[in-house]
Amino acid sequence: MDRIAALQKKLKAWGVDGFLASDPVNRNYLSRFTGSDGLLLVLPKSGQLVTDSRYWTQASRELKGASLVRQRRGLWLEAASLVKRAKVVRLGVEARHLTLALAKALGRELPGVELVPLEGSVEALRSIKDSQEKAAMRQACAITDQAFSHALTILKPGVSERRVAAELEHCMRLAGAEGPSFDTIVASGPRGALPHGRASDRRIKAGELVVMDFGCKVGPYCSDFTRTVSVGRASAQQRKAHALVAKAQAAACAAIRPGLACGKVDAVARGIIAKAGMGGYFGHGLGHGVGLEVHEEPRLTPGNPALLRAGQAVTVEPGVYLPGRFGVRIEDLVLVTARGCENLYQSERGLIEIPC
Repeated sequence: MDRIAALQKKLKAWGVDGFLASDPVNRNYLSRFTGSDGLLLVLPKSGQLVTDSRYWTQASRELKGASLVRQRRGLWLEAASLVKRAKVVRLGVEARHLTLALAKALGRELPGVELVPLEGSVEALRSIKDSQEKAAMRQACAITDQAFSHALTILKPGVSERRVAAELEHCMRLAGAEGPSFDTIVASGPRGALPHGRASDRRIKAGELVVMDFGCKVGPYCSDFTRTVSVGRASAQQRKAHALVAKAQAAACAAIRPGLACGKVDAVARGIIAKAGMGGYFGHGLGHGVGLEVHEEPRLTPGNPALLRAGQAVTVEPGVYLPGRFGVRIEDLVLVTARGCENLYQSERGLIEIPC
């Protein structure tokens, strides 16, 4: 179904007679227009994208479900004119992407029009992936798998984290990715206990675990992936921690199905880690949605009552982080299916020990 048409069906239920998409990701999702500047006004029977001459040819090629309106004055003033013309009384807006200054300006331009915050409305539509979105994400994940295989050939004592990150990103671009989906994390030894330890100039040492968390964009959907490997033979403690995280991750993946509360999936993995006496070393949520952004809805976090739905893509990424020593995280991206989930990665999940 046309995405704008799907949103139009929601307007009445939301109690508005127009919706203004200002979040670039939501605007691009609805209209397929990938330019960096524009506003999309969705009315019950039409959609109108306002943009300027820099993007006119591009928008003419990409736009679906809406007509083009050439910006002749300020972008927001042009959109306000369209709202006036359509006699909108209640206008849905994305409050998190509407500054106070812009809200005041709209108020001056649109006296009598009520601005209704509709947070999460487009995001809810985005969370269910169609066949084209799934295909792009599968491709992004396949490229990520390839990059991980390449990384295993260069990991050795003396190599810097930054070099590993550069190799990962270079490999993904050569394979067809548009770029990384977030700042690549390569954290070795004690830095592995930093869940978001971006690559540094630190040089990897023998006997250390290396956490690699990275992904790429394809058309422009994201992948997100983490593996923890040992450079040289792992210690008994490192092996035990890795086995625990792998067990928790596998159990959570096996539990995923439509209708299950996100918090219950988190509880599966968290319970296993807590039972082993390591619950205090797993502080973040189990996972999150992925799509046009690397962090989307739904969130696999403690107590979240939101129910999983078929077509959603979520990460499953438990971890154990021992400050000053090491960290372990294993992350896969899965698609929720009618009966369970489909893992989009093929890479080894067991502990890999790289000879050195």
